[in-house]
Amino acid sequence: MEISWQEVVETTHQYRDLHFEYWFNESLFTFRWWALFITTLVPLIVWPIIVDKKRIFEIMTYGFMVTVIAVISDKIGASLLLWKYKHTLTPVSTLIEVHIIQMPLIYMIIYQYFKKWKSFLIAVTINAYIFAFVLEPLLVWLQIYELYKWKTKYSFLPYILIAVLCKSIINKLKQSSKK
Repeated sequence: MEISWQEVVETTHQYRDLHFEYWFNESLFTFRWWALFITTLVPLIVWPIIVDKKRIFEIMTYGFMVTVIAVISDKIGASLLLWKYKHTLTPVSTLIEVHIIQMPLIYMIIYQYFKKWKSFLIAVTINAYIFAFVLEPLLVWLQIYELYKWKTKYSFLPYILIAVLCKSIINKLKQSSKK
C-alpha cells in the first residue's frame, strides 16, 4: 500500500484537531492543568530573585543548552511513541512547561550553586534520582505522562548526562575565552 504525502498531511491535520479538542475539553482548567500551571509559575517567580546576576549570561547559556537538549530529546521520544503527554499546560502535544521552564531552571540553580565538579555531580545525581524515580512516576500517576516503550528508570542517566555535557561545554567556552 502506497501512502501519499497528502494523506500524511490530512492525518496530521486530523490529529491536531483531535488533540486541540481533547485539550480544551479534558485538560484545560482541570486539577492537572492547575498543578502544571502552579509548578511552572513558582519557579518563574523565584528564579529571578535567586539567580546570580553577575553570572547571568553564563547561567542562562547553560540553561539554554539544557533546554535545547531536553526539547530535542523529548520530541524524538514522543515521535517514536516511547511516551506521550495526556495533559499539558498548552494545547501543543509536548510538555513544554517542563522542558522549557521547570527543568532548565532547576538545572541552572544546580549549576549556579554547585561550582566544583564533585559537588555538582552529587547534586545532579540527586536531581536525576528525584526526576526519574519521584517526579516522572508522579506525572504517570497523575495521568499527565503516559509511558509506552519507556520506563522512568531509563531517564536517570540521561538527566545526569545532560547536566554534565552542558557544564563541560560551558567550562570549555570559559577556558577558550580566557586565551
